[in-house]
Amino acid sequence: MKILSVLSLVLLISCSKGGSGGGGETPTPAPQISITDLSLFEGNGGTTTFPVEVKLSNKSSKEVKVQYSTNEGFAKAGEDYTAVTNQTLTFAPNETTKTINITIVADLIKEGDDDFTVQLSAPVNATISKADAKVIIRNDDTKISFTNTGYDAPTTYPGYTLDWADEFNNTSLDASIWSNQNGDGCPGNCGWGNNELQYYTNRPQNIFFQDGKLVIEANKESFSGKSYTSSKILTSGKKKIKYGRIDIRAKLPTGQGIWPAFWMMPQDDVYGGWPASGEIDIMEMVGHEPNRTHGTVHYGTGWNDRKNISKSTTTSTGTLHDKFYVYSLEWKQDEIKWFLDGNLFATLTKADLGAYNYPFNEYFYLIFNLAVGGNWPGSPNAATYFPQWLIVDYVRVYKPN
Repeated sequence: MKILSVLSLVLLISCSKGGSGGGGETPTPAPQISITDLSLFEGNGGTTTFPVEVKLSNKSSKEVKVQYSTNEGFAKAGEDYTAVTNQTLTFAPNETTKTINITIVADLIKEGDDDFTVQLSAPVNATISKADAKVIIRNDDTKISFTNTGYDAPTTYPGYTLDWADEFNNTSLDASIWSNQNGDGCPGNCGWGNNELQYYTNRPQNIFFQDGKLVIEANKESFSGKSYTSSKILTSGKKKIKYGRIDIRAKLPTGQGIWPAFWMMPQDDVYGGWPASGEIDIMEMVGHEPNRTHGTVHYGTGWNDRKNISKSTTTSTGTLHDKFYVYSLEWKQDEIKWFLDGNLFATLTKADLGAYNYPFNEYFYLIFNLAVGGNWPGSPNAATYFPQWLIVDYVRVYKPN
Protein backbone atom coordinates (compact mmCIF):
# COMPACT_ATOMS: atom_id res chain seq x y z
CA MET A 1 0.00 0.00 0.00
CA LYS A 2 2.87 2.45 0.78
CA ILE A 3 4.46 1.79 -2.65
CA LEU A 4 1.20 2.60 -4.48
CA SER A 5 0.72 5.76 -2.42
CA VAL A 6 4.20 7.00 -3.33
CA LEU A 7 3.64 6.27 -7.02
CA SER A 8 0.31 8.11 -6.96
CA LEU A 9 1.98 11.12 -5.38
CA VAL A 10 4.70 11.18 -8.04
CA LEU A 11 2.12 11.03 -10.82
CA LEU A 12 0.12 13.83 -9.20
CA ILE A 13 3.17 16.09 -8.95
CA SER A 14 4.18 15.30 -12.54
CA CYS A 15 0.74 16.24 -13.87
CA SER A 16 0.65 19.47 -11.87
CA LYS A 17 3.95 20.52 -13.56
CA GLY A 18 2.65 20.00 -17.09
CA GLY A 19 3.65 16.41 -17.58
CA SER A 20 2.06 14.09 -20.05
CA GLY A 21 -1.58 14.76 -20.57
CA GLY A 22 -1.25 18.29 -18.98
CA GLY A 23 -2.25 21.63 -20.60
CA GLY A 24 1.17 23.48 -20.05
CA GLU A 25 2.06 27.10 -21.02
CA THR A 26 1.81 28.29 -24.67
CA PRO A 27 5.29 28.92 -26.17
CA THR A 28 6.05 32.62 -26.77
CA PRO A 29 5.89 33.36 -30.52
CA ALA A 30 9.04 34.58 -32.32
CA PRO A 31 8.92 38.39 -32.42
CA GLN A 32 8.57 40.47 -35.56
CA ILE A 33 11.12 43.20 -36.30
CA SER A 34 10.14 46.58 -37.71
CA ILE A 35 12.09 49.76 -38.51
CA THR A 36 10.67 53.29 -38.27
CA ASP A 37 10.87 56.05 -40.90
CA LEU A 38 12.63 59.24 -39.82
CA SER A 39 12.68 62.88 -40.95
CA LEU A 40 14.97 65.43 -39.29
CA PHE A 41 16.80 68.65 -40.13
CA GLU A 42 20.34 68.26 -41.37
CA GLY A 43 22.12 70.79 -39.16
CA ASN A 44 24.53 73.53 -40.14
CA GLY A 45 28.01 72.15 -39.67
CA GLY A 46 30.06 69.11 -38.76
CA THR A 47 27.90 66.03 -38.38
CA THR A 48 24.47 65.22 -37.00
CA THR A 49 23.33 61.86 -35.65
CA PHE A 50 20.01 60.51 -36.91
CA PRO A 51 18.60 57.82 -34.54
CA VAL A 52 16.64 55.22 -36.53
CA GLU A 53 14.46 53.12 -34.23
CA VAL A 54 14.10 49.35 -34.59
CA LYS A 55 11.47 47.46 -32.55
CA LEU A 56 10.41 43.92 -31.68
CA SER A 57 6.70 43.15 -31.59
CA ASN A 58 7.09 41.34 -28.25
CA LYS A 59 9.74 40.24 -25.76
CA SER A 60 11.74 37.12 -26.41
CA SER A 61 13.64 34.88 -24.05
CA LYS A 62 16.20 34.44 -26.83
CA GLU A 63 18.79 36.83 -28.20
CA VAL A 64 17.53 38.38 -31.47
CA LYS A 65 19.83 39.63 -34.22
CA VAL A 66 19.31 41.42 -37.50
CA GLN A 67 21.64 42.96 -40.09
CA TYR A 68 21.25 46.47 -41.50
CA SER A 69 22.67 48.48 -44.40
CA THR A 70 22.07 51.90 -45.97
CA ASN A 71 21.04 52.49 -49.60
CA GLU A 72 21.29 55.75 -51.53
CA GLY A 73 18.31 57.76 -52.68
CA PHE A 74 18.70 61.43 -53.51
CA ALA A 75 21.05 61.55 -50.52
CA LYS A 76 24.50 60.32 -51.51
CA ALA A 77 26.80 58.23 -49.34
CA GLY A 78 29.97 60.08 -48.37
CA GLU A 79 28.46 63.40 -49.38
CA ASP A 80 25.27 63.53 -47.32
CA TYR A 81 25.68 60.66 -44.85
CA THR A 82 28.08 57.90 -43.81
CA ALA A 83 27.13 54.57 -45.34
CA VAL A 84 26.97 51.35 -43.35
CA THR A 85 26.93 47.81 -44.77
CA ASN A 86 25.90 44.52 -43.16
CA GLN A 87 26.17 45.72 -39.59
CA THR A 88 24.54 43.63 -36.85
CA LEU A 89 21.98 44.88 -34.36
CA THR A 90 21.51 42.63 -31.29
CA PHE A 91 18.54 42.54 -28.92
CA ALA A 92 19.29 40.99 -25.54
CA PRO A 93 16.60 38.67 -24.09
CA ASN A 94 13.46 40.69 -23.17
CA GLU A 95 14.77 43.80 -24.95
CA THR A 96 12.32 45.28 -27.50
CA THR A 97 13.78 48.60 -28.75
CA LYS A 98 17.17 49.44 -30.28
CA THR A 99 18.55 52.43 -32.17
CA ILE A 100 20.69 52.56 -35.31
CA ASN A 101 22.69 55.80 -35.29
CA ILE A 102 23.45 57.16 -38.79
CA THR A 103 25.97 59.98 -39.21
CA ILE A 104 24.68 62.87 -41.35
CA VAL A 105 27.07 65.35 -42.99
CA ALA A 106 25.78 68.83 -42.12
CA ASP A 107 26.57 71.95 -44.16
CA LEU A 108 25.30 75.44 -45.01
CA ILE A 109 24.27 74.65 -48.61
CA LYS A 110 20.63 74.73 -49.68
CA GLU A 111 19.47 71.42 -51.09
CA GLY A 112 16.28 69.48 -51.45
CA ASP A 113 14.94 67.23 -48.73
CA ASP A 114 17.26 64.35 -49.60
CA ASP A 115 16.51 60.75 -48.67
CA PHE A 116 18.11 57.34 -48.25
CA THR A 117 16.95 54.03 -46.79
CA VAL A 118 18.08 51.78 -43.95
CA GLN A 119 17.31 48.16 -44.81
CA LEU A 120 17.05 45.16 -42.47
CA SER A 121 17.97 41.60 -43.44
CA ALA A 122 19.03 38.18 -42.13
CA PRO A 123 17.03 38.02 -38.88
CA VAL A 124 17.92 35.46 -36.19
CA ASN A 125 15.19 34.19 -33.80
CA ALA A 126 12.68 36.60 -35.37
CA THR A 127 10.96 37.57 -38.62
CA ILE A 128 10.88 40.97 -40.34
CA SER A 129 7.55 42.78 -40.70
CA LYS A 130 8.93 46.12 -42.02
CA ALA A 131 12.36 45.89 -43.59
CA ASP A 132 12.97 49.43 -44.89
CA ALA A 133 13.01 52.84 -43.25
CA LYS A 134 12.96 55.97 -45.38
CA VAL A 135 15.23 58.57 -43.83
CA ILE A 136 14.70 62.16 -44.96
CA ILE A 137 17.43 64.76 -44.44
CA ARG A 138 15.42 67.98 -44.30
CA ASN A 139 17.05 71.13 -45.61
CA ASP A 140 17.53 74.00 -43.17
CA ASP A 141 19.86 76.17 -45.30
CA THR A 142 19.24 79.15 -47.61
CA LYS A 143 22.33 79.50 -49.81
CA ILE A 144 22.72 77.45 -52.98
CA SER A 145 26.09 76.23 -54.23
CA PHE A 146 27.58 77.40 -57.53
CA THR A 147 30.77 78.92 -58.91
CA ASN A 148 31.15 81.65 -61.53
CA THR A 149 32.94 79.31 -63.95
CA GLY A 150 32.06 79.66 -67.61
CA TYR A 151 32.15 81.98 -70.60
CA ASP A 152 31.74 85.71 -70.10
CA ALA A 153 30.63 87.95 -72.95
CA PRO A 154 32.47 91.13 -73.99
CA THR A 155 30.89 94.38 -72.86
CA THR A 156 31.17 96.11 -76.25
CA TYR A 157 30.48 95.14 -79.87
CA PRO A 158 31.30 97.00 -83.08
CA GLY A 159 28.20 98.71 -84.42
CA TYR A 160 26.29 98.47 -81.12
CA THR A 161 25.79 100.61 -78.00
CA LEU A 162 24.55 99.31 -74.66
CA ASP A 163 20.89 100.32 -74.33
CA TRP A 164 20.08 98.79 -70.93
CA ALA A 165 21.23 95.96 -68.70
CA ASP A 166 20.42 94.21 -65.46
CA GLU A 167 23.44 92.75 -63.64
CA PHE A 168 21.18 91.47 -60.81
CA ASN A 169 23.36 92.94 -58.08
CA ASN A 170 20.37 94.05 -55.99
CA THR A 171 18.29 92.10 -53.49
CA SER A 172 14.99 92.49 -55.36
CA LEU A 173 13.73 92.81 -58.92
CA ASP A 174 14.22 96.17 -60.57
CA ALA A 175 10.61 97.31 -60.90
CA SER A 176 11.54 99.67 -63.73
CA ILE A 177 12.46 96.63 -65.84
CA TRP A 178 10.58 93.57 -64.59
CA SER A 179 7.15 92.39 -63.51
CA ASN A 180 6.13 88.97 -62.20
CA GLN A 181 3.54 86.94 -64.04
CA ASN A 182 1.99 84.69 -61.41
CA GLY A 183 -0.51 81.85 -61.62
CA ASP A 184 -1.10 78.82 -63.81
CA GLY A 185 -2.55 80.60 -66.83
CA CYS A 186 -6.15 79.84 -65.84
CA PRO A 187 -8.87 80.50 -66.70
CA GLY A 188 -7.99 81.72 -70.17
CA ASN A 189 -4.80 79.77 -70.83
CA CYS A 190 -4.53 76.97 -68.27
CA GLY A 191 -1.13 75.31 -68.20
CA TRP A 192 0.12 78.28 -70.24
CA GLY A 193 -1.03 76.54 -73.42
CA ASN A 194 1.48 73.70 -72.98
CA ASN A 195 -0.06 71.59 -70.18
CA GLU A 196 2.64 72.82 -67.81
CA LEU A 197 2.42 71.71 -64.19
CA GLN A 198 3.77 74.66 -62.20
CA TYR A 199 2.19 77.63 -60.46
CA TYR A 200 4.27 80.80 -60.83
CA THR A 201 4.76 82.94 -57.71
CA ASN A 202 6.82 85.92 -56.62
CA ARG A 203 7.60 84.35 -53.22
CA PRO A 204 11.21 84.34 -51.99
CA GLN A 205 11.00 80.53 -52.14
CA ASN A 206 10.77 80.84 -55.94
CA ILE A 207 12.75 83.96 -56.84
CA PHE A 208 15.68 85.46 -54.96
CA PHE A 209 19.17 86.91 -55.35
CA GLN A 210 22.55 85.53 -54.33
CA ASP A 211 26.11 86.65 -55.06
CA GLY A 212 25.08 89.02 -57.85
CA LYS A 213 22.82 86.47 -59.53
CA LEU A 214 19.08 86.14 -60.07
CA VAL A 215 17.82 82.70 -59.02
CA ILE A 216 14.50 81.22 -60.13
CA GLU A 217 13.73 78.10 -58.10
CA ALA A 218 11.30 75.34 -59.05
CA ASN A 219 9.96 73.32 -56.12
CA LYS A 220 7.91 70.18 -55.78
CA GLU A 221 5.12 71.30 -53.47
CA SER A 222 1.35 71.61 -53.40
CA PHE A 223 0.30 75.18 -54.13
CA SER A 224 -3.03 76.54 -55.42
CA GLY A 225 -4.01 73.18 -56.86
CA LYS A 226 -0.66 72.52 -58.55
CA SER A 227 2.12 70.13 -57.58
CA TYR A 228 5.03 72.44 -58.43
CA THR A 229 5.95 76.10 -58.02
CA SER A 230 8.36 78.33 -59.91
CA SER A 231 8.64 81.92 -61.15
CA LYS A 232 8.27 83.92 -64.34
CA ILE A 233 9.34 87.51 -65.00
CA LEU A 234 8.89 89.78 -68.01
CA THR A 235 9.61 93.30 -69.27
CA SER A 236 6.22 93.90 -70.91
CA GLY A 237 5.22 97.57 -70.77
CA LYS A 238 8.61 98.52 -69.32
CA LYS A 239 11.41 97.52 -71.69
CA LYS A 240 10.59 96.78 -75.30
CA ILE A 241 13.16 95.77 -77.87
CA LYS A 242 13.32 96.14 -81.64
CA TYR A 243 16.60 95.03 -83.20
CA GLY A 244 20.00 94.90 -81.54
CA ARG A 245 21.93 92.27 -79.60
CA ILE A 246 20.87 90.49 -76.41
CA ASP A 247 23.35 88.62 -74.17
CA ILE A 248 22.10 86.49 -71.26
CA ARG A 249 24.63 84.69 -69.06
CA ALA A 250 23.10 81.79 -67.15
CA LYS A 251 23.58 78.38 -65.58
CA LEU A 252 20.68 76.09 -66.42
CA PRO A 253 18.84 73.44 -64.37
CA THR A 254 18.60 69.84 -65.50
CA GLY A 255 16.37 66.76 -65.21
CA GLN A 256 13.36 65.11 -66.81
CA GLY A 257 10.42 67.52 -67.02
CA ILE A 258 12.50 70.68 -66.45
CA TRP A 259 12.08 73.49 -69.02
CA PRO A 260 13.94 76.83 -68.65
CA ALA A 261 13.55 79.53 -71.29
CA PHE A 262 14.61 83.05 -72.29
CA TRP A 263 12.17 84.27 -74.91
CA MET A 264 10.28 87.21 -76.39
CA MET A 265 6.69 88.01 -77.18
CA PRO A 266 5.29 90.93 -79.20
CA GLN A 267 4.60 94.08 -77.21
CA ASP A 268 1.64 94.74 -79.50
CA ASP A 269 -0.23 92.07 -81.41
CA VAL A 270 0.10 93.95 -84.68
CA TYR A 271 -0.87 90.92 -86.76
CA GLY A 272 -3.30 89.30 -84.34
CA GLY A 273 -3.14 86.76 -81.51
CA TRP A 274 -0.52 84.06 -81.09
CA PRO A 275 1.21 82.96 -83.22
CA ALA A 276 0.34 85.49 -85.92
CA SER A 277 2.34 88.29 -84.27
CA GLY A 278 5.27 85.98 -83.61
CA GLU A 279 7.37 84.56 -80.77
CA ILE A 280 11.18 84.55 -80.58
CA ASP A 281 12.84 81.98 -78.31
CA ILE A 282 16.43 82.95 -77.49
CA MET A 283 17.09 79.84 -75.40
CA GLU A 284 15.05 76.81 -74.51
CA MET A 285 16.38 73.64 -72.94
CA VAL A 286 14.50 70.50 -71.98
CA GLY A 287 16.12 68.87 -68.98
CA HIS A 288 16.46 65.38 -70.45
CA GLU A 289 18.80 66.89 -73.09
CA PRO A 290 21.02 68.97 -70.79
CA ASN A 291 23.71 69.69 -73.38
CA ARG A 292 21.42 71.14 -76.07
CA THR A 293 20.00 74.66 -76.49
CA HIS A 294 17.28 75.56 -78.96
CA GLY A 295 16.59 78.81 -80.83
CA THR A 296 13.10 79.05 -82.32
CA VAL A 297 10.56 81.36 -83.91
CA HIS A 298 6.81 80.75 -83.92
CA TYR A 299 4.51 82.24 -86.56
CA GLY A 300 1.41 81.42 -88.62
CA THR A 301 -2.11 82.62 -89.23
CA GLY A 302 -3.69 81.20 -86.06
CA TRP A 303 -3.84 78.37 -83.54
CA ASN A 304 -4.89 75.89 -86.20
CA ASP A 305 -2.19 77.10 -88.58
CA ARG A 306 0.80 77.52 -86.25
CA LYS A 307 4.30 77.11 -87.59
CA ASN A 308 7.79 77.16 -86.15
CA ILE A 309 11.38 77.08 -87.29
CA SER A 310 13.80 75.71 -84.71
CA LYS A 311 17.56 75.25 -84.65
CA SER A 312 19.76 73.82 -81.92
CA THR A 313 23.35 73.30 -80.87
CA THR A 314 25.12 71.22 -78.26
CA THR A 315 28.01 71.79 -75.91
CA SER A 316 31.35 70.30 -76.90
CA THR A 317 31.83 68.85 -73.41
CA GLY A 318 29.66 68.62 -70.32
CA THR A 319 26.21 70.15 -70.05
CA LEU A 320 24.56 73.55 -69.83
CA HIS A 321 24.11 72.80 -66.13
CA ASP A 322 27.81 72.44 -65.37
CA LYS A 323 28.76 76.10 -65.73
CA PHE A 324 27.62 79.48 -67.05
CA TYR A 325 27.02 79.96 -70.77
CA VAL A 326 26.06 83.09 -72.70
CA TYR A 327 22.93 82.86 -74.88
CA SER A 328 22.79 85.62 -77.49
CA LEU A 329 20.46 86.94 -80.14
CA GLU A 330 21.54 89.32 -82.91
CA TRP A 331 18.44 90.85 -84.44
CA LYS A 332 18.23 92.99 -87.57
CA GLN A 333 15.47 93.86 -89.97
CA ASP A 334 14.43 90.65 -91.74
CA GLU A 335 17.15 88.60 -89.99
CA ILE A 336 17.74 86.88 -86.64
CA LYS A 337 20.90 85.06 -85.50
CA TRP A 338 21.45 82.83 -82.46
CA PHE A 339 24.78 82.37 -80.62
CA LEU A 340 26.11 80.18 -77.81
CA ASP A 341 29.19 81.60 -76.08
CA GLY A 342 29.71 83.94 -79.03
CA ASN A 343 29.53 81.17 -81.63
CA LEU A 344 26.85 81.48 -84.32
CA PHE A 345 24.70 78.37 -84.64
CA ALA A 346 21.56 79.50 -86.48
CA THR A 347 20.31 82.21 -88.84
CA LEU A 348 16.74 83.02 -89.87
CA THR A 349 15.74 85.37 -92.68
CA LYS A 350 12.43 86.66 -93.92
CA ALA A 351 12.67 84.34 -96.90
CA ASP A 352 12.61 81.31 -94.58
CA LEU A 353 8.94 81.98 -93.81
CA GLY A 354 7.99 81.65 -97.44
CA ALA A 355 4.51 82.98 -98.15
CA TYR A 356 3.76 83.58 -94.46
CA ASN A 357 3.78 87.04 -92.98
CA TYR A 358 7.08 87.93 -91.26
CA PRO A 359 6.12 89.43 -87.86
CA PHE A 360 9.63 89.90 -86.45
CA ASN A 361 10.21 93.52 -87.40
CA GLU A 362 8.10 94.83 -84.50
CA TYR A 363 8.71 95.54 -80.79
CA PHE A 364 9.04 92.54 -78.46
CA TYR A 365 9.54 92.15 -74.70
CA LEU A 366 11.69 89.69 -72.73
CA ILE A 367 10.53 86.75 -70.59
CA PHE A 368 12.56 84.57 -68.20
CA ASN A 369 10.88 81.49 -66.74
CA LEU A 370 11.45 78.00 -65.42
CA ALA A 371 8.60 75.66 -66.31
CA VAL A 372 7.92 72.17 -64.96
CA GLY A 373 6.34 69.59 -67.23
CA GLY A 374 4.48 70.36 -70.43
CA ASN A 375 3.98 68.87 -73.86
CA TRP A 376 7.60 69.14 -74.89
CA PRO A 377 9.67 68.06 -71.87
CA GLY A 378 7.07 65.72 -70.41
CA SER A 379 6.46 65.36 -66.69
CA PRO A 380 9.15 64.93 -64.04
CA ASN A 381 9.87 61.35 -63.00
CA ALA A 382 11.19 59.68 -59.86
CA ALA A 383 14.76 60.64 -60.79
CA THR A 384 14.02 64.38 -61.13
CA TYR A 385 15.64 66.23 -58.26
CA PHE A 386 14.03 69.25 -56.61
CA PRO A 387 14.62 72.11 -56.07
CA GLN A 388 15.89 73.08 -59.52
CA TRP A 389 17.56 76.45 -60.11
CA LEU A 390 17.82 78.74 -63.12
CA ILE A 391 20.70 81.08 -62.24
CA VAL A 392 21.09 84.27 -64.30
CA ASP A 393 24.19 86.45 -64.04
CA TYR A 394 23.07 89.27 -66.32
CA VAL A 395 21.06 90.39 -69.32
CA ARG A 396 22.50 93.09 -71.59
CA VAL A 397 20.62 94.68 -74.44
CA TYR A 398 22.55 96.56 -77.13
CA LYS A 399 21.00 98.79 -79.79
CA PRO A 400 22.48 99.25 -83.27
CA ASN A 401 24.38 102.51 -83.83
